[in-house]
Amino acid sequence: MNTILQFDQVCVEARDRDRNRVVTPILQSVDLKVEMGERLGIVGGSGSGKSTLLRIAAGVLSPGLRLTSGTVSTAGVNMLDVEPKVRQEMYGSSVALVAQSLGEALTSHLTIRAHFRDTLGRDVADETILSSLDDAGLDGAKYLHRYPHQISGGERQRVLLALALVRSPSLLLLDEPTSALDIGIAADVLATINRLQKSRGFALVCVSHDFGVVGRVCDRVAVMSRGQIVEHGLTEHVLATPSASYTQSLLASIPRLHVRIREPQLSVQQPVVVVRDLTVIRSGSTRALDSINLEVGKGEVVGVIGESGSGKSTLLSVMCGLVSSTSGAIHDGNGFDLSTPLRDRPLAVLSEIQLVFQNPDDSLNPVRTVEQSMSRYTHVSRDEVLAALDAVELSQQFLSRRPSQMSGGEKQRVAVARALLAHPQLLLLDEVTSALDVTVQASVVKMLASVQSATGMSMVIVSHDIALIASFADRLIVLRNGRVVEQGSVDAVIDAPTDPYTQHLVKLAATTIRK
Repeated sequence: MNTILQFDQVCVEARDRDRNRVVTPILQSVDLKVEMGERLGIVGGSGSGKSTLLRIAAGVLSPGLRLTSGTVSTAGVNMLDVEPKVRQEMYGSSVALVAQSLGEALTSHLTIRAHFRDTLGRDVADETILSSLDDAGLDGAKYLHRYPHQISGGERQRVLLALALVRSPSLLLLDEPTSALDIGIAADVLATINRLQKSRGFALVCVSHDFGVVGRVCDRVAVMSRGQIVEHGLTEHVLATPSASYTQSLLASIPRLHVRIREPQLSVQQPVVVVRDLTVIRSGSTRALDSINLEVGKGEVVGVIGESGSGKSTLLSVMCGLVSSTSGAIHDGNGFDLSTPLRDRPLAVLSEIQLVFQNPDDSLNPVRTVEQSMSRYTHVSRDEVLAALDAVELSQQFLSRRPSQMSGGEKQRVAVARALLAHPQLLLLDEVTSALDVTVQASVVKMLASVQSATGMSMVIVSHDIALIASFADRLIVLRNGRVVEQGSVDAVIDAPTDPYTQHLVKLAATTIRK
């Protein structure tokens, strides 16, 4: 077989930009080889070095990082030691990288056709573009004229695959290809990747924090921790009989159906929010929410499941007043009309419902310390800030840290702690674990369960991961196309789903690596 990618004793260090001193090793003596046609998965938690490894294979070394020893060969070329022109010529024809962030990988002001013209030249025929899109599972000339914001996350991922493979590279590098996708769409995208790899025969390296992803598309898996490969072997063997304790901890952290982190509350108390026939219409006639009816009881945890575009985030935004309803009614447990604009709400009502966003980087100011971010608008004392941090299991040392000095899980805990300072009756959580690796995800959910137990507050948690939600919630609501297609207790929905879409989600959750 021909070797397409090889790492030989590769070491990479991060250096402080101001003091030019070593901060931490990023990669430590990494040895790895990929042959033509092979499919390798690289799994590890945040900060394990897996994305750095992938980017180096494409000749990209992020600012602040330095290759201190070892060699990297991609298609027979040291991509870190060639002229930029040579490296540019290899992109797409020899090696292609699909980056993690869908939003950053596509240029917002360019149509899909323009993206292909940037890649292949302005004279490329539409038939060539359409053929490539069709191969990636997108059928129709309508996509040529659309901008990235006009297509779904799954469609954007397919566009990126089509762009990466249009020049028939020998090596495809995928960085977290499904991290922003719901479980159903992710399964479809992975099936597309499998089909394309088998038909074209390119080598594949797929980085993920999800064993379910690499289990579906990779024959071999390397498990990384703190810049080192701690386990390496056939995927089925590593999953069945992991030898490294770190691999065992990753597998043990995967959410499983019927395994509870928090025991369900059987009796629903007085409501903290009541929604009746709620409808939100956008863009003329598009119904983001269509005649929604639900109640959230005091101390109850309600899980909301649904694919991208189902209305999950819109529902939370209406509850906290960020989005106005078109029709219907919504009020709190005291009867206050929650369709009242935010500027007209009493302070007590503003405090009683708090929202924690999906990405903490969007809600934490990068130049402010944790203490500054938490006390700026809440006007609380340091003791109160410390108590909130303690509730989310963060120590006093985090007071002086800025977002860039914290991990994804730590930033999400700070966002939750800030919300707790308002002493809410209802905490709204929008995909708060979607970008976290499984061990951090498990710790965040356990923290939320501890907070709920200690405070007795109600929670509505939105996710596309039905196994995760089922481990934590009292009741499940399944949304699709803005409508409630199923709701009931966790056991009822998981054990005997009646709607075909819910049945599909439960089946997918049961057949990934969760048993």
